[in-house]
Amino acid sequence: MIEHVTPVRPGFGGFDEPYERAKVVFMGVPLDVTSSYRTGMKFAPARIREASMNLETYLMSAKLDVFEEIRISDIGDIVLVPTDLKASGERIERVMKKLLGEEKVPAILGGEHTLTYFSSKVLKDIFLVQIDAHRDLRDEYMGDKLCHATVMRRVLDFLPPERLIQLGVRSCSKEEAEFTGSTKVQAYTTEQLLDDLRGVASEVRKKVSGASVYLSLDLDVLDPAFAPGVSTPEPGGISTLDLLKLLRHLGRMNIQAFDVVELAAPHDDGTTAFAAARVIYELLAAMSSSLK
Repeated sequence: MIEHVTPVRPGFGGFDEPYERAKVVFMGVPLDVTSSYRTGMKFAPARIREASMNLETYLMSAKLDVFEEIRISDIGDIVLVPTDLKASGERIERVMKKLLGEEKVPAILGGEHTLTYFSSKVLKDIFLVQIDAHRDLRDEYMGDKLCHATVMRRVLDFLPPERLIQLGVRSCSKEEAEFTGSTKVQAYTTEQLLDDLRGVASEVRKKVSGASVYLSLDLDVLDPAFAPGVSTPEPGGISTLDLLKLLRHLGRMNIQAFDVVELAAPHDDGTTAFAAARVIYELLAAMSSSLK
C-alpha cells in the first residue's frame, strides 16, 4: 500500500503485474483545480482506463503485445486535496519519489497539466519534452502563478530553458512570444510537424541524445476533430495518426516518466479517451526495447 493512493481495479489495460515485478507503473492524478474553461479532468483517469480495456494490446506497427513485452502495474489514483494545490502537489511528489526510488517508470493519467510541475521536479538532469498546442509559459494567469497556463514557466524555475522542448505548439500570448524570444526554449510548431514529422523527431532525439527524459503529452495537441473532449480545444492541430507516428520515434528516447493530461471527460463522447489510451499503447510499444 502506497500512502495517499486508492487502488483501482481493473487498472490500465487490465493485465496487472504485481507492483514489485512491474517496470512501468500507472497512477491516476485527478487534479482538477485551475482550469479557466472546461473542467472535469478529475474523471479522466477512469475514462482512459475504461478505453484501454476496449483496445487491442497488440500493436501492428511494432508487431508486439505491450503486456507481453513490458511488466506493467497500476497502483490506482492519488488522493488529492481538492481545494489545496500545494498539498496535492506534495502528495504527487511523494508518490513520484517512491516510484523512481524503486526504479519504476511512472506513467501518469491526468488530470490537468499543472500536475507536470510537481511530477517532473523530482527528476534530476532531465529534458522535458512537451507535446502540446499551447506553450503554457505565462508568468501569471488570472492571478495565479501556478496553473495550467503557467505550468511550463514554473518548470523553468528549476529546469534550464534549453532542456525544455515543445512540440506541436500553435497558440500563445504576446507575452509568451516575447519571453521565448529571449530564452533558449526549443519549440516546433504544428506546421513544422506536419511538414517534416520524421525530421523534427530525429532532431529532437539528437538533441536529447541519451539523457533522461520526462515526456508530457497534452491531448489538445490533437486537432479538436480528433480530440474534442479537452479542456481548451485549439483548432489546427495534428491528427491521431500523426501523433502515433511521432511517438514511435520519441518513444526510443530514455524516458524516465510520462504523463497524459487535459482530458475533460464530461465534454468527451469517448473519442478523446480512446485516443489517449491508443497513444499510450503506442508509446509503450516504442519504449519496450529499453524497458526489458
